[in-house]
Amino acid sequence: MKSLSTKLIILLIMAVLIPLSFYGILSIWTSRHFNFKSVTEGNINVAKRASGEIDLYISNSMAILNALAQNLGRFNIAREEQRLILGNYILNFPEFREIHIADNKGKLIISSSNISEGDVYFYKAFDTAMMDKIYKSDVYISKNLTPSMTIALPLKRLNTIVGVAIANIDLLKMWNLVDSIRIGKGSYEFVVSGDGRLIAHGLGDGKARVLSNENMKPLKIVRDVLDGKYTVDTYKNIEGKEVIGVAAPIPSMGWGIVIEENLIEAYAPTRRMTFQLTILVILFVTAVSILGYTGGRRFFIQPIGILINTTRKISKGNLDEEVTIRTGDEFEEVGDAFNRMMHQLKIFQEEIKRNERIAFMNKIATGLVHDLRHPIRSIENSSRLIMKDFDKEDYRNTFKNVVTRELRNINQFLEDLLNLSHPLHLTPISLDICVEMDNITETFRDEAEKKGVKIETTYSDKDIRITGDKFSLERLFKNIIRNAIEAMPGGGTLSIYITSISQAVEIRFKDTGHGVPADKINGLFTEFTTTKGDGIGLGLAISKRIIDAHNGAISIESEIGKGTTVRIILPLSGN
Repeated sequence: MKSLSTKLIILLIMAVLIPLSFYGILSIWTSRHFNFKSVTEGNINVAKRASGEIDLYISNSMAILNALAQNLGRFNIAREEQRLILGNYILNFPEFREIHIADNKGKLIISSSNISEGDVYFYKAFDTAMMDKIYKSDVYISKNLTPSMTIALPLKRLNTIVGVAIANIDLLKMWNLVDSIRIGKGSYEFVVSGDGRLIAHGLGDGKARVLSNENMKPLKIVRDVLDGKYTVDTYKNIEGKEVIGVAAPIPSMGWGIVIEENLIEAYAPTRRMTFQLTILVILFVTAVSILGYTGGRRFFIQPIGILINTTRKISKGNLDEEVTIRTGDEFEEVGDAFNRMMHQLKIFQEEIKRNERIAFMNKIATGLVHDLRHPIRSIENSSRLIMKDFDKEDYRNTFKNVVTRELRNINQFLEDLLNLSHPLHLTPISLDICVEMDNITETFRDEAEKKGVKIETTYSDKDIRITGDKFSLERLFKNIIRNAIEAMPGGGTLSIYITSISQAVEIRFKDTGHGVPADKINGLFTEFTTTKGDGIGLGLAISKRIIDAHNGAISIESEIGKGTTVRIILPLSGN
C-alpha cells in the first residue's frame, strides 16, 4: 500500500507532467508538422525553379534552332552566306555543339562539323523532322563525357518542307545547375529522363552513376514525377537512407527533377526542441516534487497522519485518545471537531451498551418465561389433581408421563443454552435416513392431524445411508417439522423429499404456511432470533450447528403466502 506522501508526490508529478507532456507533444507535433511543411515547400520551390530553368534552357535552344531553320528556309541564301550564319550561331550560342542543315532528300547542305548522312542519329532526326515533327533524342554522354542530346526541326518554305535543321545540344549547363543547388549538408538533386535513367546528379559520385546509365524507376517518387505529378514523400533512397524527397516534372521533355534531403538533418530543429522540452519537463517535475513533498508533508501529510494514527488506536477500543493538531487552518478545526465527536461517541457508546444489556435481558427473560411456562403449567395442573386422583392407577401413570416429559423438555431447553457456548458431542453411526424420517414423522401424526396438517414423504431410494449422530439429527428434524406445523395454524401440507444426489443426500421440508419475510431469512440461524411472537429463538441456531458438525449445509427459501422450504445437504456414508 502506497503511503500518503508517495501518493501526494505522484499526484503532483501527474498534475505537472500531464499538461506539460500534452503541451510538449503538441509543440513537438506542431514543430514537426511545420518543419516538414517548411522543408517540403522550400524544396519543392527549389525543384520548380530548377525544373523551369532546365525546361527554359531546352526550350530556348529549340527556339534558337527554329529561328535558324526559319531564316535559312525563308530565303534563297547562297551557300557561303548560310555557312556564315551557321558559324555566327555556333559562336553566339555555346549550347550548340554542332548544327547541320540537310535538304529534303537527306543530303547535307551545310554543317558545323563532319557528319555522315548515314549516321544513325542523323537518320532518326531527319525522318522525324520530315514528318513535320520536332525530334528530341534521349540524353547521351558525349565523347567529352558530358551530357548531350540531339534535336531536329523541319525547314519550311511556303509551308513546304524543304530541309531539316539538326543540332547537338550540350547539357553541361544542366549539370552545373544541379551541382549548384545546395539546401543542406545532406541534400542533393538529380534529373531523370523519361525512361527513368539518371542524366544528372548533384553528389560527388553522381557523375559515375550517370555514366553507368543507372535507372531510378524503382523509386516511387521517380515514377510519380514521370507521370507529370509534383510529389512529396518520405522514403528510403537507393542507398537505403531515410530522406524527404520532392519532385517536379520538366514538362517539355517528359523528364523530372528530384531533390532529396536527409531526414535526420531535416528534422534537426524538431529534435533540438524535443531535447529542450524534455530537459524543461525533468527540471520542472523535480522542482515541483521537492517543493510539493516538503510543503505537503508539513501542511497536509503530518496532520492527516495524526488523524490516521489516532483513528487506528480508537479502532482498537481506546476511546480516550485525542487529536493534537496546531496548524492554524482547517486541519486544526477538523482535529478539534474529531475530539468533540469522540467525547460524544463515548457517551453514546455507554448509552448503547446499557440499552443493549436491558434489551438482551428482556429478551432472555421473555424467552425463558415462554419456554418454561408450558412444562411448569403442565406439572402444576397435574399436581392439583394429585390429592383427589392419586389412588387411580391411570392418573398416576399419566402424572408420571407428564412430569417426565416436561422435565425432559426443561432439561433440553437448558441443554440448548449450554450448547451455544460448548462444542457438540457427536456419536456417529450408520443411519438409514428414510427409516429415521419415518419414525420421526410418525410421532407428529396425531399433533398434525389435530391442526389439519397433512405430512407427505417422498424418497428417491429405499436405502439411503448416512453417517451421523442419531440423537442430534433427530432433534434437528423434529425442530424443523415442529416449526412447519406451527407455521400452518389453519392447516396445510408438509412435504418431505429425500433424494440421493452424487455423493450426498438432499432433504427438503416444504410447507404451505404463511412464509418468512425475505429480510428475515438471513438472520434465522442467529442465536436469539425468531419469527414467532414469543420464544427465545434457539431452534434454528442449534440446527445450523448440528448441520455444520456433520459437514453439511442448510438453507431456507420462503415466499410470503406460499410457504417455506428448508433444504439440507448431508454427505452419504463413506464421504
